[in-house]
Amino acid sequence: MELAAYARIVLDRWRTIVALVVIAGVVAYGTSAQGPVTYRATASLSVTPSIVEYWTGQAVERLLNNYALQIRSRPFAATVARDAGLAAGAVDGRLRAVAAPSEFRVSIEIDDASASEAARLANVAGAAFVAKIRSEIAGKERQDIRLEILEPATDPDGPISPRPGRAAAGGALAGAIIGAAYAALATVWEGRLHTSSEASRAWGVPVIGSIPAHLPTPGVRAAKAMIGQPMEGGPATTSRPSPAPAGEG
Repeated sequence: MELAAYARIVLDRWRTIVALVVIAGVVAYGTSAQGPVTYRATASLSVTPSIVEYWTGQAVERLLNNYALQIRSRPFAATVARDAGLAAGAVDGRLRAVAAPSEFRVSIEIDDASASEAARLANVAGAAFVAKIRSEIAGKERQDIRLEILEPATDPDGPISPRPGRAAAGGALAGAIIGAAYAALATVWEGRLHTSSEASRAWGVPVIGSIPAHLPTPGVRAAKAMIGQPMEGGPATTSRPSPAPAGEG
């Protein structure tokens, strides 16, 4: 089926498509608006070398990825909960770490229903990890790494969820796709032929002519009649020959 035929199908069933768009958008908005409010705070740690010769690209990537794994581990979450004065397991699964080797940085993220509590927990986690690594390298004669807090977490400006507007836009888009698909399927189920190519395939014979589904407006028909062009849906008009001058023939 040609693209123009698909466009006609969609236009013919535009009411159904608009209804699905509105319903999907409203449902997505209402569902998202009822979700719990969540804030995300981020603290950044700086990991820099004290001896340049030791610091290679692969060493940076491996080290920072290992730090991220340690931050996401259950033992470190228990340490953060203890330092923050929370019950054991209160931080399990809530700590995230993102390593950026090209920037010599590790970001610690944590979500909470309170913006201030999210920032506090992120800062507690950052301080706890810095203290952990410093205690591990304190007894070594050669300290190749310097770890410190680059940017402490601050109160988030707004929640990361829910976002009803974004959810409504996504729901409306899904409704439009579903509506267009339904219009196409419903047209196929009707068994109607919409184009000359479909008729040719259905009967196995070539199409030598077709009648347009929509006639032009009266103004267009009148203009075509005045200039002697054939009108869609009507016989062709021809100009009347002028009479011969008197005395000739």
